[in-house]
Amino acid sequence: MPDTEAELKRMVEELHAVSAVLDATETPALVRPDVPYKQVTEELAHWTMRVYAYSILSQFREMLRSALHLYDADHVPAVFLCARAMWEMAAHSYYVKKHCFQHMDKKDWQVTWDFMLGINQGSRHMKEKQRKAAAAGTANAAAAVVEELPEGPHVAKVMACFNEYFGSGSTEATENYSFLSEFCHPNSFAFTNHLEVEEPKAGTSSAKVTFIKPGRDVCIQVMPDMLYACMPVLFSMDELLRRIGDNGLSKAAHEYGRIAGPPEPAAKR
Repeated sequence: MPDTEAELKRMVEELHAVSAVLDATETPALVRPDVPYKQVTEELAHWTMRVYAYSILSQFREMLRSALHLYDADHVPAVFLCARAMWEMAAHSYYVKKHCFQHMDKKDWQVTWDFMLGINQGSRHMKEKQRKAAAAGTANAAAAVVEELPEGPHVAKVMACFNEYFGSGSTEATENYSFLSEFCHPNSFAFTNHLEVEEPKAGTSSAKVTFIKPGRDVCIQVMPDMLYACMPVLFSMDELLRRIGDNGLSKAAHEYGRIAGPPEPAAKR
């Protein structure tokens, strides 16, 4: 039988070490190339990819730091929400890297720019607001501006792409995301962490439910995925940046490998 307490302790220590590496990674000031609007060059396409890479790094490391603070403070349910967000960012990083490589291979900088515009500025929420305003006949100048905003990729599409990361025909990324999402909704997965059930005595059906504060030990369900999520974010963004001449994440990616090695996600629950 595996020692889950020791395993959880190891993963938390590794996540703290990875968090320190991410926090030490410098983010550059990115000045937009002096290219006229409505014109797209290779340099401009590279700039928007760098904006994305350092944006997702910034969000990911804040989410990881938050998860660890919550874990250390015994705010267990919130750790599960952070784990889901980190898994989604891991999938997103791989999705963006893959499609950027495809567009760059063709040297189609307009398509690259259009793709990254949806990634960096896409908003389903704002598009829906604009559609409703237009349908109601209340579209105004602001709504017209919103109409120009692209819509980012749906999470289901991103997860379907991320499945490739785990081998041909795999659905592990989607399944893990579904599992993590269960803890973010008001249902049995979330509720059971707060319950202690005393089985009924023989000959009766009067089971007793007592409400408890979840212990840190239940985080063993999501810590493997949190640790694993660091790898696609760092490696995918390092590959993307190095392709366009930026080595800003190379040290962090190397350090992750030294700290955690190639971890395996929790495939079976």
